[in-house]
Amino acid sequence: MNGLVDFRGTGAVIYKELRQMLRSPITIGLAIVLPIMQMLLLGYAINTTVEHVPAAVLREDPGPGAQAFLDALTGSRTFDVVRRVRSRAELRESIVRGRVRIAFDIPPNFTADLLAGRTPAIGAFIDGSDSAIAQVAYGSAIALGGIPLRGLSEPPHAAYQVRPVVLFNPAMKSANFFVPGLIGLIMQNITIMLTALAIVGERERGTLDQLLVTPIGTAGLMLGKLIPYAMLSTIDFFVLLGALRFIFGVPIAGNVLLLTVLSIGFLMTALGLGLFISTVAQTQIQAQLMAIFILLPSVLLSGAVFERALMPLPMQIVSYAIPLTYFVEIQRGIIVRGAGAPELWNSIVPMLLYGAVIFVLASLRFARSTRA
Repeated sequence: MNGLVDFRGTGAVIYKELRQMLRSPITIGLAIVLPIMQMLLLGYAINTTVEHVPAAVLREDPGPGAQAFLDALTGSRTFDVVRRVRSRAELRESIVRGRVRIAFDIPPNFTADLLAGRTPAIGAFIDGSDSAIAQVAYGSAIALGGIPLRGLSEPPHAAYQVRPVVLFNPAMKSANFFVPGLIGLIMQNITIMLTALAIVGERERGTLDQLLVTPIGTAGLMLGKLIPYAMLSTIDFFVLLGALRFIFGVPIAGNVLLLTVLSIGFLMTALGLGLFISTVAQTQIQAQLMAIFILLPSVLLSGAVFERALMPLPMQIVSYAIPLTYFVEIQRGIIVRGAGAPELWNSIVPMLLYGAVIFVLASLRFARSTRA
């Protein structure tokens, strides 16, 4: 009992821990930077107000009625016209590629019907992948029909309608948006943490040096450490994909083989990130903090949980430096929208290029660290 209230030597222990802490500036730096990063990301990146939804427009009517509608559309805070297309096929392709969340089709007889006193209808095709955005876009599209069209000589306030149609996810189920993104997020988290901690653990225990003096090449050692985790992560992918389909009831609209191949490509990127962390970190605590430094922006900025289109432009630019951003778009494109490789090339190429570069850099650093 007396030992529990014996505070002798407390100062010496504090001094020892402070000395040990100061010997690890990386740990101190990460411990200070991470809270600042969390505050900035949570404060700026998360935006639940649905505004400035990217939109495409197919204008088949050259008359003043179509121009008046475009003026009303561009004056809306809900939609931003980012694409002008020339055909209905291009209009649908813009949605399948994920470039816009809603597409408006102004029919060729729109102005003539307005001037004739009829009530023409404008088609609005909504990407239902994100149910939250789809619901707001649906209501806002209908509300556009109540905005008076200025600039027509007669009648001054012609009536028209906007008829929205939800594509890919007509029931607007939230699981269709969240679950595909969560698969990539979970795969990345497990892969990075396991790879980084396993190699750093070997170094802390001193067994890495023992392996290096055995007749094992550096490349063989690296692959031997990574392949088991790649196999485990691949099994995790198929388990998560089965849960998506049979537990959450999310249909897979696209090619499962293409999804599998690209998922393996993403796993190589995550393995490279984990390997890179392992070559920089000296302790498991440093590896965990570095992993969090990567994983936290991935959660908030990649689009896995929060829609990137609603983020401020600087945060959207930062998100392109995160490999999960491309994989989330690939997953939602294949699973929800049924997109193929031609529609997703602008996400496939950067993801694979990112993975190749980080894996080569991590391999070179790993080889150099083992020779040191």
